[in-house]
Amino acid sequence: MHPLDYTIVAAYLVGLLGMGFYLARKASQSADDYFLGGRKMPWWALGASGMSSNLDAAGTMTIVTLIYLFGLHGFFIEMRGGVVLPIAVFLAFMGKWHQRSQVMTTAEWMELRFGAGWEGKLARLLAALTYLIITVGMVVFFIAAAGKFLAVFLPFEPATCSVAMAIIALVYTMVSGLYGVVWTDVFQAFLIGAAAIYVSLRAWLLVDPELLAAWPGADYNTVFPRLGSAVGDYEIFGLFLLGWLGKGLMEGLGGSGGSAYMAQRFYAAPDERACSRIAMLWAVLFAFRWPMVLGFAVLAIHLGIGQDDPERILPLVLQSEFFPAGIRGIVVAAIFAASMSTFDSTINAGASYVVKDVFQLAKPQASQRAQVIAGYVASIGIVAAGLVLALLTVESVVDVWVTIVIQLFPAFLVPFTLRWYWSRFNGLGFALGIVFGFGASFSLVFVDLGLNELQILLSVMGVSAIGCLLGTFLSSPTSRVVQENFYRQIRPFGLWPRAWKKDDTREHRRDMTRLIAALVWQIATFLLPMTFVLKLYPSFTGLFVLWLALLVYLLRTEATPANDN
Repeated sequence: MHPLDYTIVAAYLVGLLGMGFYLARKASQSADDYFLGGRKMPWWALGASGMSSNLDAAGTMTIVTLIYLFGLHGFFIEMRGGVVLPIAVFLAFMGKWHQRSQVMTTAEWMELRFGAGWEGKLARLLAALTYLIITVGMVVFFIAAAGKFLAVFLPFEPATCSVAMAIIALVYTMVSGLYGVVWTDVFQAFLIGAAAIYVSLRAWLLVDPELLAAWPGADYNTVFPRLGSAVGDYEIFGLFLLGWLGKGLMEGLGGSGGSAYMAQRFYAAPDERACSRIAMLWAVLFAFRWPMVLGFAVLAIHLGIGQDDPERILPLVLQSEFFPAGIRGIVVAAIFAASMSTFDSTINAGASYVVKDVFQLAKPQASQRAQVIAGYVASIGIVAAGLVLALLTVESVVDVWVTIVIQLFPAFLVPFTLRWYWSRFNGLGFALGIVFGFGASFSLVFVDLGLNELQILLSVMGVSAIGCLLGTFLSSPTSRVVQENFYRQIRPFGLWPRAWKKDDTREHRRDMTRLIAALVWQIATFLLPMTFVLKLYPSFTGLFVLWLALLVYLLRTEATPANDN
C-alpha cells in the first residue's frame, strides 16, 4: 500500500482504541452497564451496531467467492447463514419478546422459563456452554480470515496479522464493554457504508453484456432461483434452499440468531417499539453488504483474476488500479472495521455468559466491580482459545464457515425453538436436546459418513429432537406457576393453554402475518441493490414496489402500548 493508505489505517486503529478508553469509565460502573449499556442506548445506535456486527472480512471473502462462482445464486446459497434471516423474525416479534424478558443473557432466561430448580439451572448452564462453543468457533473464523486478508497488504505473516487484530479488538472491547462495542460500531458503519457505495458504483459502470458473458456464474444470474436443477455441487437446488431457509427461520424462531450478540442488542433495547426499529435499520444497513460483494466479484471478472483461488479475490482486487492511494486505505480500513465490529460484539456477548451464568452462579454475592473484572478475564480466555485454534487448525475459510453454520448451529436449534412455543417442554428436554445435538455434531468431525450439507443439517437436528422428546416425557412438566408467569410476561404464541391466550389472539395473528411480510421484505431489501448493480432494471422496479408496500405495512403494524393486544 501507499504511505497514505497506511496512515489512514493507522488513524482508524488509533481512533478505535481512543474511543474505547474514553468510554471505559461509563462501562465499568456495573455489569448491566458493561454488557447491556444500562438498557438506555438509542435504537438507531443498536441497529447500526447490529449491521456492523454481522459484517466481517471472513464472511465477505466467503460471499465474494460464492458470487463469483454462482452469480446471484451465491446470494441464495448464503441463505444458510450469510443472509441472516433471523433479523426478520426479530423484526416481526422476537425482538419485543426478548425485551419483555428483562434478563441479561439467553442462559439467564432459562430460569424464567424453566424455574429456579435443578432443571432451570441445568438448562441455564448448558445454554451458556452452547454460546461459548459457538463464540469460540466464530472467533476462530474471524481471526483466520482477517489474518489471511491483512497479510496481503501488510509486511507480516497471516499468523502475525491474526494476533495483532485479536489483541487490538480485545483491548478496546475489554475496557469499554457494550458502550464501546456499539459506539465504535456506529462509527465503523459509516466507514463500511462509504466503501460499499464506492465498490458498487465502480462495478455498476463496468457491467455490460461482454462482462456478463465472461462471468463463471453467468448462468446463475437470475433473481428467481433455479429450484429444480443443480447449482454446482447442490443437486436439486430447491431442496437445499428449502433446508437453508428452514434453518435460518428456526434460528430466529428460537431467539438465538445463531449468535450471542443478536439477542444482546434486544435485551439492551429501551422499549418494544425500539426493537422493531432496531431490526428494520439493521436490515436496511446490512443491505450495503450485498452490492459490495457483488461489486468485488464484477471487478475480479473485469480484471481476469480469481480462477486459481477465488478466496483471494477480495485482497487481489484491492491491489488493482480501481483503488488508488487513499481510497485503498479507506476500503482496507472499512474491511478491517467489519472484522473488528463482528469480533468485538462476539467477545462481549460471549463474556456476558461467563459472568452472568457461570461466575455469578458460583458467587452470587459478587460485587458489580468483581463482575466487570470477571468480564475482562472471560474476554481474554475466549480470544486466547480462538486464537490458538485458528493458528493450529484452519486451512480454508469457507470450510470453517460451512462447518459452523451447517454442523454447529443445528445442534441447538430444536431445543432453543421449542422453549418458546411448547408449554410441556421442560428443562431436562432442553438439556438432553443440547447434549444429543452437540454429540451428533462433534461425532461428524471424527467420522466421515459422506453426507452432504442438507443431510448433515437434518441429521444433527433430528438427533437433537430425539433428545428433546426423551427428556420432556421422561420427567415431569415445569411447574404450572412458572409456566404461567413466563407466559404472562412474554406472551408468546404456540402450544400454551387457551385460557391464557384469549386476550392475546389479536397480537398473535398480527405477529405471524408480520413474520411473512418481514421475511419477504428482508430478502427484497438485499436483492434490490444487487439488481441495480447488474442493471436488471425490470427486476429492480418490481422488487422496489414490493419492498415499499411491505415497508408501509411493517411500519403501520409496529407494537405500541395502545395496540399491543
